[in-house]
Amino acid sequence: MHDSRRMQAARSIAMGFILAVNIFIFIPLTLYAGNIDEFTVPFSSILDIYLRPIICFVVFLAVIGALLKAERFPGYLSVLAVISILLWMQANLLVWDYGLLDGRGIDWGKDVWRGWVDLGIWCAFLLFVLFSDDRVAKPVMRAAVAVFCLQACFALPFVFQTAQAFSEKSRIVASINVVDDIYRFSPRKNVLHILADGFQSDIFEEILSEQDGEALSGALDGFVFFREHLGAFQLTHMSVPAILSGRIYRNHIPRKEFLDEAIGGKTILNEAYRAGYEVDLAVPASLGHMYTRSDFTNAYLVPDNKHVTRTEYKVHEAIRLFDLALFRAVPHFLKKHVYNDQSWFTQTLLGEKKSGQAFFSHTAFLRHMRENMTLDRDAPVYKYVHLMLSHNPMVTTADCEYAGHVLPSIRDNIKNQARCGLAEVARLLEKMKELGIYDDATIVLQADHGTWVTPRDLAGKAAANDRSRFIVHPAHVGEALPLMAVKLPHASGSLQTSLVFSSIIDTPATIASAIGLDAEFDGRSVFDLTPGEARERSHYIYEYRRSEWKADYLAPMQEYVVNGSAYNSEAWRRADTYYPEGVVEFAHH
Repeated sequence: MHDSRRMQAARSIAMGFILAVNIFIFIPLTLYAGNIDEFTVPFSSILDIYLRPIICFVVFLAVIGALLKAERFPGYLSVLAVISILLWMQANLLVWDYGLLDGRGIDWGKDVWRGWVDLGIWCAFLLFVLFSDDRVAKPVMRAAVAVFCLQACFALPFVFQTAQAFSEKSRIVASINVVDDIYRFSPRKNVLHILADGFQSDIFEEILSEQDGEALSGALDGFVFFREHLGAFQLTHMSVPAILSGRIYRNHIPRKEFLDEAIGGKTILNEAYRAGYEVDLAVPASLGHMYTRSDFTNAYLVPDNKHVTRTEYKVHEAIRLFDLALFRAVPHFLKKHVYNDQSWFTQTLLGEKKSGQAFFSHTAFLRHMRENMTLDRDAPVYKYVHLMLSHNPMVTTADCEYAGHVLPSIRDNIKNQARCGLAEVARLLEKMKELGIYDDATIVLQADHGTWVTPRDLAGKAAANDRSRFIVHPAHVGEALPLMAVKLPHASGSLQTSLVFSSIIDTPATIASAIGLDAEFDGRSVFDLTPGEARERSHYIYEYRRSEWKADYLAPMQEYVVNGSAYNSEAWRRADTYYPEGVVEFAHH
């Protein structure tokens, strides 16, 4: 006896619901819980956005089920059930590592075998149900229900976990809309601390040496550029604690515990705050979580895209998360189309065009600060501005216009984008001069790491004769060379270049000394260093892992000690390796 149309619709609704919840809730929730620091709205707000597509999806499948002939209906349910199972398998068992999705792109020609594994599994399951008789339908549906219940059991703790974690960062997330105080300076004493994420030191030098670099150099009146400045890490989230506190993470304690101590403890921001400075933070929305531990007067999350209102952000975050979930859930050969050359399938389909928005929204913030700057604060002001001015993806032309798509991360494209960002910084500095607050100000323009390109003047026998013999990959030298330029109060004259062997851990000591804070930090003021002074500096490299944000520790960290110029391959040597807790190093005999 065949099911009635009504029964077919009811069963289609049930199976459609299982499939929809898998696509729109379970898989996105897993991603959200593992990367909560990357999101600026709670999952409940994202779920609210998903409710309509869930309903539409279920109704659509129910209509199809109701219209099918009775003899084809069991096969239809079997296909829905097996797709639900396959999505679960792909998102939880067949999870391939595609590296850090930071704008550098994915080499789809690598590891093609992943696609054949995925394709084989998907084809085997689908062909099995398509060419089986109706008796297969019930066991397949029961399996789908069992997997659904399993996911529900795992999802429940995630709900509480994400709610708790998000409440911890709500203090800064709540200020997602611009507060006017961000634009307010003191007429007497200001610190402007700009962190240009990914701005490589030798790129900066090259920009200023070119024909159109003269005007930019002129804007940097009184600055000293520290050409030999060495970074600590190749990525942001451990570089920032080093910049603010002078402390280095070495897998010695759980990562979260270290961040709590480093950023929530003795930092240049917190010490300035305790000394009476009004501390204003303007940081990328995607990195706001890093600064929730800090003391501040005002905080603003600079949008990573064109969206500025809370509602717009909710929609954007929901679309972004769905794209990531879709990327995780589809087989390898389809992931390329979801990724869509870094423009992402759903975002492009809905007109989001996210690629490139970070750079332009961040330079727009500098422009707004310049246009709305006022001098009406009695207390001294410390402005810490963290912006993506030279970071992947590369999206600008030489004329500082949007290229229309993501460009390859080659030196010329990186230099164009960096020049455009630097030009906006220069215009801000010129406005400070017009208002009469430039001379008294302490201004730091620095980066957390370089941009993964080999410095052109890399020297040494290994670099010159055979780069494969270089103890560390030449591109890692670029990563290890973040920009550092400082203007002390009342400093004047043309931009100077210093060759002292400074380190990123010197940042808080440098600023504390410049503004007269009674606080001691690891490291030294860069102005207390002398050229040629023997000094060993350390840089740490580790392999980024997909599970990094969930893990208590980082992957094994290799320390490199640089004794001399970082541009000389022969100055680098391998030192200690710092393993996460529980990992034992086996000696090789």
